[in-house]
Amino acid sequence: MPDISFFDYLARIESKNGDFPLTILFGYNEFLGERIIQRAADTFLEEKNDFSFRRYYFDNEDQTKWEEVIQEACSSSFFIQSRKILVVMVREEGKVNPVKKDLEIIKEYLEKPNPGTIIFLYLSLDLIKDDYKQLKKQKIDKLLKDLHSPHTFPVDLDKISEKEIKTFIKNHLKKEGISITANALDRIVEIKEDDFISILHQLPKLEIAKIDEKGLDSQDIDEIVTGVEAHSIWDLTDAIENEDAARYLKILRYLFINGIKPTLIIGTLITHYNKIYTAKFLLRRNFPVSDIGKVLQQHPLFLNKFMNSVRHFSDKRLLDILKIIYNLDYEQKTGGEDSARLSLQSFIFQVKAIG
Repeated sequence: MPDISFFDYLARIESKNGDFPLTILFGYNEFLGERIIQRAADTFLEEKNDFSFRRYYFDNEDQTKWEEVIQEACSSSFFIQSRKILVVMVREEGKVNPVKKDLEIIKEYLEKPNPGTIIFLYLSLDLIKDDYKQLKKQKIDKLLKDLHSPHTFPVDLDKISEKEIKTFIKNHLKKEGISITANALDRIVEIKEDDFISILHQLPKLEIAKIDEKGLDSQDIDEIVTGVEAHSIWDLTDAIENEDAARYLKILRYLFINGIKPTLIIGTLITHYNKIYTAKFLLRRNFPVSDIGKVLQQHPLFLNKFMNSVRHFSDKRLLDILKIIYNLDYEQKTGGEDSARLSLQSFIFQVKAIG
């Protein structure tokens, strides 16, 4: 069977589509395995107790054998009240591939598995990305091949698209009575960059965010996800527009100290000045300020300040600043993070030089 994605497997659980004799959970984003296990327990177990739910640990300190796991798997009967979930936690690289005797025991069980038992073989390994990729080639691929059967479900926890993450977050928050705009979702992905799957760690923060209107937009995301106050970015642009180099550099340092990447700051500046450009265009066509705020997803708290900035910007100055920022964006993509930090520090002086 080809690898199943995280969300496809969750959907399979919710549909209660067939049996789940052996599920292999693997991936660099191993934390997602616990979400799958919890969903299965909530769906299939009337009560989670020592009989219905059990974990086994395969590491250097534990002497658990597969024979013990399979004996327990065979002990349940196919009645809802007595269904059983067994979780085999593999926490050491050396325990990923079962020895020959254990492999034979597992294969024999898979020829006629107990329909009342769900087994999760959960590879929960503390590895960096490069080490995981190496382990995948050397050991995990072999495990998947050795345990291949009509009753085996390999779930790749890294097989998730950006679109799936956004849809999941939107639907999850909707159940909590919280709406989130498309721009806010884009902002989260922008902040997390290539680690967008870790956005799922942010759900508790998004759920408890104190938003009066029970809605989240892009201006709320900076503080919630990064822990940096949202007004700091506005202070930064305000310092730029007032050509206050000392204040600009102080705010920039605050952002760097709090772990905000140069690429995110540059992206924010590009978004900010493009919004000014769009707002000027809409003002010339007599759009009401409230409508401009909605179109540009401007937070009501910042709308008046934003529109004042729009009205005082000349077209030439705006285009000159955008040109500098796009050069910054190019430099950070070609020169690396350290180069981007230096470029951001010199940005205020380039703006002052425009005159």
